Amino acid sequence: MIFNNKESIEKALDQVEAIVVATGNGQDMEYFRFHRKRFARMANTLIKRAKPGALVLDIGSHYLHSTLLLQFLGYRVHAMDVGVFTELDFVQARVQAHQVVSIIENDLTTLSAIQHKADEYDVVLFTEILEHITFNPIDFWKHIHRLLKDKGIIYITTPNSLTIYNMVKTLKNLLLLKGVGINVNMIFEYVTYGHHWKEYSASEIRKYFGYLSDGFKVDIATYRYKYFPSIDLRWRLRNLFYNLGNLIPFFGDELEAVVELDKSKPWKAVAPKY
Repeated sequence: MIFNNKESIEKALDQVEAIVVATGNGQDMEYFRFHRKRFARMANTLIKRAKPGALVLDIGSHYLHSTLLLQFLGYRVHAMDVGVFTELDFVQARVQAHQVVSIIENDLTTLSAIQHKADEYDVVLFTEILEHITFNPIDFWKHIHRLLKDKGIIYITTPNSLTIYNMVKTLKNLLLLKGVGINVNMIFEYVTYGHHWKEYSASEIRKYFGYLSDGFKVDIATYRYKYFPSIDLRWRLRNLFYNLGNLIPFFGDELEAVVELDKSKPWKAVAPKY
């Protein structure tokens, strides 16, 4: 266990990176190095809100980068993801080597794998997932409401829809009559359970959780962690627009939301019927 302060967070990240490098999977390594600053931001925020020993549910645990980081910082973590990630050989090797509690859940609308639990978790991690949800989320969040302890928190990161880059890209596509949203190449060239179907602004996230329950208190900050390789003019322009936007917090490229739950206030959203 590492004492959780800024210096120890970097040491824990170094431990995770060493595991990733030793695995030798290029996609695993690329993902960790691209998101390392986001992982550091997450850990720095969580150590101010949750004490060592707190129980964390890492939904969308992917390659276990966040799970291992928080375990090394003294948290208890349950890693949840769909079977296609959880059953990867190198992910299974990490589960065994680091005694990770791994939960396979292929349907977030039911969370059937842990439906018997209530008031269980101090923290629910939901990082880089909100923008991928393609189903009505009311029942999912109702399950999370049940699973969280009173005063527990949901930690969310998601791209800010209101970046200068997004605005310029959308305007260009409209002027050229190409369409709106993700392009056809992205649909066919990426493996995913859901593309960025809906990116949110800070005000939309506040409205989102206010719709579900008055017991959700939402704090949101913007920050930057993405830096793209300057391989050609298009990528250099992308970095330029992100750099310009991050000079004004409102246009920061990433949203960090900490949602605290007060269970004295009831759930109010009702899922629509098909």
